[in-house]
Parts: sequence; C-alpha cells; structure tokens
Amino acid sequence: MAGQADDFNYNKQLVQDEFADLNLLEQTVVDNSFMTLSEMESKNMISSRFGNLNLANNLMMEPALGIPGFWWGCIFGPLGLLAVYVITDNDQAEVKKALTGCLVSTGVNILFYVLYASMYTIY
Repeated sequence: MAGQADDFNYNKQLVQDEFADLNLLEQTVVDNSFMTLSEMESKNMISSRFGNLNLANNLMMEPALGIPGFWWGCIFGPLGLLAVYVITDNDQAEVKKALTGCLVSTGVNILFYVLYASMYTIY
C-alpha cells in the first residue's frame, strides 16, 4: 500500500528538466569562472531565477560539526580553537566564539587552582 502513496510518485520529465537547468547553470559558471553571479545575470547569461541565490550566506550556515565555537574552545581549549579555525575555514565569528570559550575555561581553571592552593596554604 505504501508504494501507491503520492510521496513515491514523481514527474520524471520535470526532474529531467530541472537537472538540465542545473547542468546549463554549471556549464555557464565553469565557462565564466571569473565573473560573479550578479555579473552573469546582468549580461543575461543565466536565468533570473538563479540570480536570486545568495550563495555567500549559504556556504557556512552552521558551526563546526554542529557544535558552537564557544563550546569547542571551552571544552578542548587551544585544540578546540585550532579545530574551529581549520574546520570553518577561518570563519571569524566562530573563531572569536571559540577564543572566548577558551579564555572562559582558562579563567575558571585558574580560579579553581587559586582557591584550591589557598585552601591548603591556610591549613
């Protein structure tokens, strides 16, 4: 019965048309690799429906491996900072969050060490 559901039916010609459009877009980008998307659209090299893509914001929309940069720095310290730097290709916002996490973790560790050391020097 599940094989007859609408979820499993598709228009084969529509799918092939979409892939043909994508292949055309890919070939246009390959042939004009030194032009921006807006330049290609202004010269009518690509369809206007592709011109509305905001590719810069879609490249990296989530933190490194789904874990926020702060926690990378807080838990793993300098290694977490390095991991965020490498994984996110130097995404400044994530690296800054990882640095903040690293500094917070270091500060908390120093505070606990000072409290621990002062407890045993008093007695």
